[in-house]
Amino acid sequence: MLKRIDASQVRIGMFVEVIEGLWQDPLLSKRRFSLQREIDAAKIRKCGTATVVINTSRGFDTNGLPGRDIEIDVRAARETIQKSVQVLEEVFGKLRIGDGMTVDHVAPVISSVSKSLDQNPSVFMSVTRLKSKDEVTFLHSISVSALMILFSRHLAFDEHTVQVLGTAGLLHDVGKLDIPLEVLTKEGRLDEDEINLLRGHPEKGHEILSRQEGMSEIILDVCLNHHERIDGKGYPNRLSGRAVSLHARIAAICDVYDALTSVRPYKAPWSASDALKWMLGVEGHFDRRLLKRFALCLSIASVT
Repeated sequence: MLKRIDASQVRIGMFVEVIEGLWQDPLLSKRRFSLQREIDAAKIRKCGTATVVINTSRGFDTNGLPGRDIEIDVRAARETIQKSVQVLEEVFGKLRIGDGMTVDHVAPVISSVSKSLDQNPSVFMSVTRLKSKDEVTFLHSISVSALMILFSRHLAFDEHTVQVLGTAGLLHDVGKLDIPLEVLTKEGRLDEDEINLLRGHPEKGHEILSRQEGMSEIILDVCLNHHERIDGKGYPNRLSGRAVSLHARIAAICDVYDALTSVRPYKAPWSASDALKWMLGVEGHFDRRLLKRFALCLSIASVT
């Protein structure tokens, strides 16, 4: 349902169809969008003369409540995830037998995930938390992709870069293709050989993606370096500080956060607050300034 409101009534969580009036902001006026940053909401409220058309079927109404039945969003999220898993199974299956792929093969997944995040990021991320033993790799990839899209939009990246980072999140663990499922889902401690096998997946994934057509440097960088740490104790190349790119630092945060907060066959999920508290308390692992902005992003999107 479309509803015209005064600019002073704008709040985060609303879905903006159009901003009317003399005031224009090139970042906020160029497309329909879900209002996820308080700084953007404040800009619109301060403009005075503008009116805003919101879509209450895709975001909050002026009363601060969702304008649609939450079950509609849950069903839509489940359908998006189911279709995305099917696409990934096909693409990863081709890679497993040595066939090629391009970014275009996974573009429908990125498009569907982006739309679901626009509709209700909290619902979409909640649905991805539940992972069966056979879906761990695929749903983790979809979850990390969604988190990277959500976070990079919060950081005000241009939309092309947002989509590339979403693709990088989707493909970051492609190097796990040849790792046995019993190792990926093992309940007890891994032995030394199993640890080495797992730690080889970034280089293996980078090798696989480097042979594919149209893979950007960002995608390759995220695949290779999402387990590097700021203190130089990560892998595979023990990069430290600014040698770890911004894109890889974003991926590291999204990757670990999803792993901690998801239901797995061998562990109970942590709450968002517990996961973020632990991540902020680990010295040297993450870019702390970036991690604090990630926590704010989740709070604004009501993912926590």
